[in-house]
Amino acid sequence: MGVTVQVRDLDPAVQETLKAQASAQGLSLSEYLRRTLSDIAERIQVHERWERAVAEDELRMSQPEKQRWQPIHVDRDVILETIQEGREER
Repeated sequence: MGVTVQVRDLDPAVQETLKAQASAQGLSLSEYLRRTLSDIAERIQVHERWERAVAEDELRMSQPEKQRWQPIHVDRDVILETIQEGREER
């Protein structure tokens, strides 16, 4: 079950605008706000992940070139098996 969020001192004009938008989309005000807040939260999460990736990339690029890219140790047989599995799926 979800949590209840209460907003105090909201300008009545804002409430009317939100109600009108919800109605135009065939939604209740609660459902419209739930979807809108969920979209906002998702954008925040995406933005945070992006900032972490950029920070990690900047850190890696600030290192000497030899240390920027570390080799991945993957067994040759694993690579060949993966290629073969991909071919068999076609």
